[in-house]
Amino acid sequence: MNPYGSITFFYYNDLKKANEFYQNKLQFTKVIDVDFAQVYKICEGVHVGLVDGQRGSIRPSIDKPVMLSLFVQDLNEWYKRIKEKGVEISKPVEPPYLKIRVSMFKDPEGYIIELLEWIMKPYGK
Repeated sequence: MNPYGSITFFYYNDLKKANEFYQNKLQFTKVIDVDFAQVYKICEGVHVGLVDGQRGSIRPSIDKPVMLSLFVQDLNEWYKRIKEKGVEISKPVEPPYLKIRVSMFKDPEGYIIELLEWIMKPYGK
């Protein structure tokens, strides 16, 4: 009995602004929309949930001790696309390190999103 999916929930002071970012800048597909939360599909079985911080089970904080890391196949294209959409890059694409390439940026309230492109995957296909 293994899990078949996941949702990582982030809590926001400005839910509308967060929704605009994930839907319009990252172009994720909204799959659940309830009054105080929305869920976006990242890929099969993997989701990010955006919650109104005044109504969810956790309150937003200034410190964001969590990071959403996404495996991508073409880091250069992702980097170009999000930069063209005005996303502020906090770590540009760097040369491979430990058989991986990395770039990072933040969402409107400071959650870090990390893009990872494996040069050689450590496991699986």
